[in-house]
Amino acid sequence: MRVSKDLHSEYMTAYFAWIERIEAVHKFFFEESTLRPDKVKGLLNREANAKGKYDLARLRLLGLDSDTAQQTIEN
Repeated sequence: MRVSKDLHSEYMTAYFAWIERIEAVHKFFFEESTLRPDKVKGLLNREANAKGKYDLARLRLLGLDSDTAQQTIEN
């Protein structure tokens, strides 16, 4: 399956951003980093937002239109 350069770029950008955020979460959970509760909340929110952007980019890559993709993420 071939995709446009724009879709590929959007997907890869979202993917690497999410990986960066999930690595920070893993560092917190598994390497016993200490963070204040407000920093933990921010860390988890940033990961969740990055995952949402990745999910949306993945759905677009699979050929779902943006409205369908957005509805899928909201549910």
